[in-house]
This record gives sequence, structure tokens and C-alpha cells, in this order.
Amino acid sequence: MTVTPTEQSRRMSFGRGVMEGLRMAGVQNPGDVMNAAKLARIESGLNSMAKKVLAAVPIQTPWSKEQIVSELRRAGATVDRAVVDGCLITLCERGVVKEPARGTFVRVIARLITQATEEFNEVSINARPAAAALQPQPPAPEREDSLSRLANVAALLRRAADEIDGIALDVEARVQAAGKEGETLRQLKALLTGA
Repeated sequence: MTVTPTEQSRRMSFGRGVMEGLRMAGVQNPGDVMNAAKLARIESGLNSMAKKVLAAVPIQTPWSKEQIVSELRRAGATVDRAVVDGCLITLCERGVVKEPARGTFVRVIARLITQATEEFNEVSINARPAAAALQPQPPAPEREDSLSRLANVAALLRRAADEIDGIALDVEARVQAAGKEGETLRQLKALLTGA
């Protein structure tokens, strides 16, 4: 599963755009925040030991492996240090745990997506312009509404990027499989022509 330099450059620029959009939406550290639905989906796919390790990892303060193991033991779980290491690696790969400094771990915060509501003021066709001017004007849209809409758009872009990456990986796997089949056919042809 190799990625060409051009594709890597495209992915990096897209990722920078999403992260910049999240920062503009008011998210202080976008890498530490994950959509609540995606986080729940990842957590539901974890085995029981990984769920216990995830529950022992704090949300705000980074903890070392030793602190996490002692928290698991305090909770009554009998754990092996190698199993905890494997679980932490898996959790980091899946994006539910971050490693801010080498050997310390912190959970990713679940971000709730707020739905922006838009109100439309309809003016009847028969209304006179003077009457329309006397009607109270709706308040100017608040900045928070704009920020929440921007956050929703950024979340939508992130989901679209995840979907595009999945499709790209599927296409890449198909191309590699077709290349292997083509190689097999060339070898068979060489055997038949050589015989």
C-alpha cells in the first residue's frame, strides 16, 4: 500500500485545510477532538481489554504507562504490561488516544456537532414596501451561529475525506490485484511460448 508523492502531497494539503477550518471554528487543538459518533463507533469495535485500558486513560492530564497500569489494578483488573502496551498502540492507531509526549497518553475528546438552524422570513407578495420597512428586522446572525455552521461543514469535510481515503485504498488494492494477475498471465505466456 504505497502512496505516491503527489498523492501524499494532496492528502497533506487537504488535511491542512480541514485542520485550519476547525481552528477557525473555535476548536483549539483539532487533533485532540473527534466526532462523538465516530468515537462511539471505534469504541464499540474494541475488545474488552482495550475498553478497560481506554477507560483508565485520562482525558485531560497525560499519564504514563505505569500510571495507567496502576489505575487498571486499582479498578480490579489483572493486567500484563505487554497487553497494556499493545492496547495503547492499538488505541493510538485508531485515534482514540494521543501520545503528546513519548510514553504519556491522553484520551481524545468527543466533540458534539451542533445543527445550525436557519430562519427564513417570508414576505407576502401583496405586502407594501412601507409595511415591510415597519416590520421588525430579524437580529443579525450571531457569530456563534456562523462558527457552529463552519464546524458542521468541517466535520462534513472530514467525513468526506475519510470516505475518499477508503475508496482510494480500495481502488489501489484492486489495481495491485490486477497487476498480480497480469504478471501471472505474462509468466504463463512465457512458459507456453518457451515450451
